[in-house]
Amino acid sequence: MKFSMSRALTIARREYMTTIKRKAFLFTVIAMPAYFAFVMTFSISLGSKEAKRALAETNTIALVDSTGLLAEAPPVLSVEISEDANPFDTSGKPPVTNKFSAEVRRYPTEAAATEALKKDEVQQVLVLPPGYMENGAARRYSKNTGLIGSSGKERALLRWLTGALLAGRVDSALAERAVRPGKALANYQLDEEKNGFVLQNDLRETLSFMVPLALAMLLATSIVTGGQYLLQGVAEEKESRILESLLCTVSTDDLMVGKLIGLGGAGLTLVATWGIASSYFGAPMMAFADFQMAPATLVIAAIYFLLGYTFYASIMTGIGAVTNNMREAQQFAWMFTFANFIPFIVMWATINNPNGGLSVGLSLFPMTAATQMMMRLGTGAVVPVWQIAASMGILALSAWIMLSISSRVFRIGLLMYGKTPNLPEILKWVTSKG
Repeated sequence: MKFSMSRALTIARREYMTTIKRKAFLFTVIAMPAYFAFVMTFSISLGSKEAKRALAETNTIALVDSTGLLAEAPPVLSVEISEDANPFDTSGKPPVTNKFSAEVRRYPTEAAATEALKKDEVQQVLVLPPGYMENGAARRYSKNTGLIGSSGKERALLRWLTGALLAGRVDSALAERAVRPGKALANYQLDEEKNGFVLQNDLRETLSFMVPLALAMLLATSIVTGGQYLLQGVAEEKESRILESLLCTVSTDDLMVGKLIGLGGAGLTLVATWGIASSYFGAPMMAFADFQMAPATLVIAAIYFLLGYTFYASIMTGIGAVTNNMREAQQFAWMFTFANFIPFIVMWATINNPNGGLSVGLSLFPMTAATQMMMRLGTGAVVPVWQIAASMGILALSAWIMLSISSRVFRIGLLMYGKTPNLPEILKWVTSKG
């Protein structure tokens, strides 16, 4: 039976409509983004509240000064924490500043101070031994309050110590600057596209890290999801022997092309939905941070999705055709699926050096090309055009080769049941002319 595009498109429509109506697909499209948004928001909010709670609970600090250096130290430790402005707030209100203070209570001995800590009379103990000026060996005692709370209290104590060491020795304004030398520091970074310097802020720095990670994760997830739908569809239909009936009216090529188009469309729907949702909710934050992404990046992402999906979907099709059930198919598929996420293991190397040897190598390797290149482009680095072209070319060639191989395997292995063929048998199918 010869290949027919009309039959393939009919199969594609059926596969697409069946997939997008599944509860699992609807959950992935709608619930998963909402879930991750909730988790991230809750986690950040909880971390901020924990840090403020730890500072608020510190109302007394014990000081044991064996050096006499802190004779004129201020009796109160004061801390101000300015919350970042809400990028979704259009009221124009200034950021909220939280103020915390704690009494600094002097103790004659370290034993007395630590005993007060055990009785909850104080929350921290600072000990300056006689040789502090020579070796800087001070001691701080506290109860275990978790990583976030402990680090925040330590920073506040060190700021107070800096000011206390300078009190009465230098001008008060100079002492304040020494305690917080970068309080109003403005950071500028060279922007090669604008041919000038742009003001940096914490939100932009966060987005510079999150955007490439989100782009790569979105692409990797959509490619794998589309491939998994294809793997599941072929494996389940083969296990239930529905394919025997289908192949009475369509050819194996009709079936394979139809499934690739239909399930690829479902994956593209997933990408488009997540992309639109991310743009809608993330636009105010990106505008607030003056963070921009080149439109060409989105076009490149679409091309990489199509090529990456074709490559991985071809592999999944072959696996589904040679295995006998879904469990067996999943056991083979995870090895290839894992390769698509390798860029996340080395993402710090990519973010810190987008044009380094490791980053370039992974962006040219077919199994990691799509995810790695999107992560490189998302960092804002200027990636040479020849590398993008070479990466796409290698991935396209690899996808065509895998499609050809899977077509042969799919044609022969689809109606085989019982023993899973071994590697020599599969290679024989691939090299056969029939």
